[in-house]
Amino acid sequence: MSPYAIFMDIDNTIVGPSQYPSKRTVDTIAKYRAQGHRFFIASGRPLFSATEMADRIGPDLDIICSNGTISRVDEKLDVQHLTPRALEGIYRVAHEYQLPQYFFTQSQVLYLRPMTKGISEDSQVRIAGEDPNHYVAIDSVEQLKRWADRIINAIAFDQDPANLAKARVAMAQVQDIDTSSSSPDNIEITGHGINKATAILRVCERLNQPMARTMAFGDGSNDLEMLTTVHYGVAMGNANAEVKAATKFHTLDIDHDGVAVFLDDFFGGKA
Repeated sequence: MSPYAIFMDIDNTIVGPSQYPSKRTVDTIAKYRAQGHRFFIASGRPLFSATEMADRIGPDLDIICSNGTISRVDEKLDVQHLTPRALEGIYRVAHEYQLPQYFFTQSQVLYLRPMTKGISEDSQVRIAGEDPNHYVAIDSVEQLKRWADRIINAIAFDQDPANLAKARVAMAQVQDIDTSSSSPDNIEITGHGINKATAILRVCERLNQPMARTMAFGDGSNDLEMLTTVHYGVAMGNANAEVKAATKFHTLDIDHDGVAVFLDDFFGGKA
């Protein structure tokens, strides 16, 4: 059969708190790769973190990361950047609402204030893990703008739902950006018109991959565009209600190998 392009979110789709995919997931992906299907990571994580996760899933996986602002296909990078005007606006909102705010380059994480202890360990791992070499403190908007030619995307956190809700409204007014969330305690930020779905469309056009043979798995609201753009958008059993309502196809949760189960059911009689 003609090959499918299959795009997979990482956190709570392929890996859970252990940060390693299950043996069944790894073996199932390897089996269908051997049959000619092409698998991609499609994550909000920065490139260095997404690459580490991809290597745990299988060798030489293609990557879409930073919520679509970077794609790496056949080792060729396509990178989008936040504008200086966007950086100014994000900085202003983060300062006003006292948000732990992080900005990503391809290899580093810039932060306006450290993440509080109450933020989940899972959220901390999604940013950059515990390696202090990745982090750079930023204490002024002028310093931040000096990184403008390298900053790709950003994320803010807050445990206070009321404060975060106000910050979401304010952040949505910032020019040149779009916002989404991968969990209730964050605001994910990309350049305007950039998300996992737009990256998938670019990748499929480059590879001459028919959209009728595309599939994606995800659980969070930052996966919505991706799941509704591919032909087979699959919500994990642990996906939030918004994602489940927007998707036609569903599978088991991550603890029950939802990705592997769906792939086996889908390709079982076709491959």
